[in-house]
Amino acid sequence: MFVSKAFQALGRSLIILGGLTLLFVAYQLWGTGVLTERYQSDLEEDFSELIDEVGDTTSSNIDPEINESDEFNYAELLWRPEGQAMAQLVIPKMGLTATVVSGVSSESLRRGPGHFPDTPMPGMPGNAAIAGHRTTWGAPFGNIEKLEPGDEITIQTIQGSFTYVVLEQNGGRGSFIVSPNEFDVLDQNFDSFPNRLTLVSCHPKLTARNRIIVVAELIGEPAELFQRPDYLSQPRFTFAFDEEVIAEALGEDSFEDPSQGGDEDNLSAENTQETTVEAQVPESNPSEISDEAAGPENLNPTTQPQQVSGFGEGLSGDRSAITPSITWGLALITLIMTSGFIAKRWRRWPTYFLSLAPIIVVMLIWFFNLDRALPSY
Repeated sequence: MFVSKAFQALGRSLIILGGLTLLFVAYQLWGTGVLTERYQSDLEEDFSELIDEVGDTTSSNIDPEINESDEFNYAELLWRPEGQAMAQLVIPKMGLTATVVSGVSSESLRRGPGHFPDTPMPGMPGNAAIAGHRTTWGAPFGNIEKLEPGDEITIQTIQGSFTYVVLEQNGGRGSFIVSPNEFDVLDQNFDSFPNRLTLVSCHPKLTARNRIIVVAELIGEPAELFQRPDYLSQPRFTFAFDEEVIAEALGEDSFEDPSQGGDEDNLSAENTQETTVEAQVPESNPSEISDEAAGPENLNPTTQPQQVSGFGEGLSGDRSAITPSITWGLALITLIMTSGFIAKRWRRWPTYFLSLAPIIVVMLIWFFNLDRALPSY
């Protein structure tokens, strides 16, 4: 009789565990998207207010005679605090229009695509990088694999609207795959095509095993460089620009043709073939790009050796969420067991009815923290 009850209890436990697993999957695939949609609605309004506050952004450069105080205030508006709206991203090929937030923490990427704070702002000289989920939390980069060489990416900041064109990788693709610990795609390499935009997401879909990377080149003149204000800066490494060189370069009208061959970065990933980032203009329309592509001939900011610790907790998982996940998971188990215990000694259905609401609340809090702790995709 004891064995029979033990098997019954085990069976009920497995059914509950299976049900919670299915509910968690449903929460990740659909519930998170609803939350992101609400976040994006608020962020879109915030960015519109930011644009109105700054004024006209049709020019890529602000007044070079700006004084030091105004420069700091302008930098404050450019470099937003973690999780706040800082840019508008439009990728027609992906059917994407999204507000980009500052930072790549778990909380930030729940709101939308996030800008790596240790890279330049989009439109500025350097390699600006943006990460986004591919399956959960609205999946802003769900169709990133559809990008092909020559596809355009438009991004607006308070400095203006900037257009990038996707560069061709090996095999004529517009993307390549790297392992989660290959961070050199975020490096500031100014030898070839100094003005880049790098998109990062997880690969393949439904997993966080690898990273899919898209590299695009800025078309036209870059915006003026504004360093991140010290009080907002939380750098894991610093990129040191030679500001005198940049100021001199941006003041000149002569530009070199960046269609010359560049260095190649060999990147490999687990279960993927070795891929190479080819620094070359997309073959689809080379004449247009060579005429308009960014890159003053002496725009070669000096950089210090940099070491990136990761692609951000938003993609790799937030370890600080492990303890809350365990705590709320135990709370949910305790609540379910207590409900079952009371149901046996009182009335079954009234007990289930009264305990349903607190169980749902605790379960959603557990899902929220568990999603933070796990690698996101």
